[in-house]
Amino acid sequence: MFDGIPGQERAKALFRRALDEGAVSHAYLLTGPEGLGKVQFAREVGVALVASCGGCGTCAECERARRGVHPDLRVIEREGERVRLEQVEPLVAELALKPFTAERRVWVLPEAEQLMPEAANKLLKSIEEPPAHVHFLLVTDRIERVLPTIVSRCQVVEFHPLSDAEVEAYLRDVQGLGGEEGRALARLARGSFERAARFAADARGAHLRDQYLHHVSRLFDGGEDGTPEKRPVAAFLGVLEARTRAIADETQADLERRLAELDAQFADEKTRNWHRKRAEVFTRRERDRRSRQAALDALDMVVAWVRDLLVTACDAGDAVLNCDHAAELSAAADVRPEQYARMLATAAATRKDLYLNVDQKLALQGMFARFEEVARSA
Repeated sequence: MFDGIPGQERAKALFRRALDEGAVSHAYLLTGPEGLGKVQFAREVGVALVASCGGCGTCAECERARRGVHPDLRVIEREGERVRLEQVEPLVAELALKPFTAERRVWVLPEAEQLMPEAANKLLKSIEEPPAHVHFLLVTDRIERVLPTIVSRCQVVEFHPLSDAEVEAYLRDVQGLGGEEGRALARLARGSFERAARFAADARGAHLRDQYLHHVSRLFDGGEDGTPEKRPVAAFLGVLEARTRAIADETQADLERRLAELDAQFADEKTRNWHRKRAEVFTRRERDRRSRQAALDALDMVVAWVRDLLVTACDAGDAVLNCDHAAELSAAADVRPEQYARMLATAAATRKDLYLNVDQKLALQGMFARFEEVARSA
């Protein structure tokens, strides 16, 4: 059931035991840093709860539930910036209904921190006293932003970052990426197998990491010669903009395929248009989510490089993350450690801006401008 999710042995053991003993709680809140597979995990638990096989993962019923077409397993995705009251009210109204085909009904709610206060309060009573056949699986990366009364009504299950060794094994055994590059990517993943998977896909394809690191290292080399578009900052942003355009093209292609499926599936125009509109909303949100993640990954590459310059300047070269670029780092580390520390503080503030959906290009341009100020003060 959980074969595709590395680590998290305590959480896996908890749910396996609860499923085996028929002692599944009415509400769980899966929490921990992003990138640990929490939503995938919740979906797998939901599949096990609604499938008559208990979640073998190979039968037609499991496959149907995993594809999101089982009537007793619902995933409540936010339809805008937040999960609003009008999205929760139909869910609450349905709770009294008996399961359609299974013995249980399951609701999975990713991004529980995005519940608007009125939506959270509406859901609270249902989570506190649901019908016996109803189970909630809430997921959050930021438990401090979830309504405390909801947290108190759920069994909290904590997910923890993987060790570098676990991520390195995942990259080697699942992604087929080993050696010095695999070791570096395992360190850069910071305990997240989802981040490691993105880095591995990049290593096999676009090589964005190499491009980002090339332009950042030129910035620290004083490489501002050449035409404006070839200067390090502009070139770095150009790589990110190309990736953002590719994401837009990919999500649009997915939407067109989905709309064609819906046109073939629904003869009734009103029903078809309702599903089409939901597909379009989901696509916009997915495009924005992936674009933001691409910007954060790009920023993380910058942060890792500056951090590595800092530890190299402190004669702690064994601690570098980009261990496959150790020679370049050793040659480039030529300012005082406290100046690299100032740059890292600037990058941390930029990461907060990106989380708040500040314009990506402006946020990163501002960060690089402050980097240059620090470098000039060296």
